[in-house]
Amino acid sequence: MKYSPQPRRQSSSTNYFSWCACLVFLCGMTMGCGSDDGRVETAPVSGKVTYNGDVVTTGTVMFTPTAGGPSATGEIQADGTFEMKTYDDGDGAAIGSHSVTITALDEGSGLPEEAASEPKLLIPRKFGNAKTSGLTATVNSGDNTVDFALAE
Repeated sequence: MKYSPQPRRQSSSTNYFSWCACLVFLCGMTMGCGSDDGRVETAPVSGKVTYNGDVVTTGTVMFTPTAGGPSATGEIQADGTFEMKTYDDGDGAAIGSHSVTITALDEGSGLPEEAASEPKLLIPRKFGNAKTSGLTATVNSGDNTVDFALAE
């Protein structure tokens, strides 16, 4: 005759605690921490970019959080204004301190005779590198206006 152990029955208190642990886990998963979709808190940011007193008419502004997290970008418009976007249009940048880079290139009219020419820098290259730009910004709750008056 072969020995076959009988399954051990758990006590009702063990079952109760197992169910409670599962319930707490499931509630935590549905509620999450902070934002429902894992996004960091952002606040609206807009501003204007000038170089040596002249409006910068094209380019990109980038905010990179110094504490880590998603970067925000903003396209510079013809009047020099920009509006930052992290996830959705106009949602701004993560709250906190940021290093800032700005790039601005004139890529010409797109006509075939200009195809072989290099894009022209509208601002010095140093502003497009976080290590050399010297640009920073702090984003607070609520609306933020951050203007960049670049100069050499």
